[in-house]
Formats: sequence, C-alpha cells, structure tokens
Amino acid sequence: ENHRDDMIVIFAGYPNEMEKFLLKNPGLRSRIAFHVSFDDYTAEELFAITELMANNKKIYLAEGTKEKLLPIYETALQDDDFGNGRFVRNLFEKAKMNQATRLVALDPDVVTKNDVMTLLPDDFVCPEFINKPKRRIGFGYE
Repeated sequence: ENHRDDMIVIFAGYPNEMEKFLLKNPGLRSRIAFHVSFDDYTAEELFAITELMANNKKIYLAEGTKEKLLPIYETALQDDDFGNGRFVRNLFEKAKMNQATRLVALDPDVVTKNDVMTLLPDDFVCPEFINKPKRRIGFGYE
C-alpha cells in the first residue's frame, strides 16, 4: 500500500482462468484498478503477424503461403488452448526448421540465397492438435 504509486503488476491469461484466479482471493479483485480484455486475433491478423515476423527476419513467404495458413489459423482459433501470437511464433519457428531440413537434403551447389530466404507453403505444417478430437475424461459431459 505504501508504494502503490511506484509499482505496476500485470496479470495476464485466458479469461476463464483469470476469473478463477480472481475468485481465489475475495479481496484481490478490489485491489486491481484496471481490467483490460483483448479479443483473439482473426485469421487475417494472425497472418499479418506471420508476415511481420518474416519481414523482421528478412524472410520471404512464397506464393500460396497465405492460402495454406488461413485455414490453419481459422481451425486453431476454435481450440480452447489457442495461444494467439504464441501459436504463430511456434508455427513460424517450426517452418524455419522444416525449411532447414528441406535445404540440407539438397545439393549445396544448387541452393541459392533466395532458397535460404524463402519459406514455402509446405514448410508450414498444421499442428497435430488441430485435427485431433479432444480426449474426454469420464462420460464426456461438459
């Protein structure tokens, strides 16, 4: 209390989990001056984040990448554990690893600077959780 003007504490998380967190201590909610909720990004916004990450790394996204990623992002948005920007970052990092694996398999004499600087749609692989049904415990009632 004596140093409240000198300190900022940020609690961040998914809405349901944050609500449970605030309910753990009845006095906690009254001590938090501001509550800011953020909507999930749209699939288009997630692709814009992908483009920004690529631009920051001086990487090009080959033609067809957007068409590959938008359905992946649309499906991911339906998942309860979807992580927004974190999901994009993980997918992007895995695409770079897939690109590296693809390029290592080629004859080094034929790999160009453009090859190294370009991610192909096939470098982006849909995470397994997106296509799998959720496992339920018990009788599956929600």
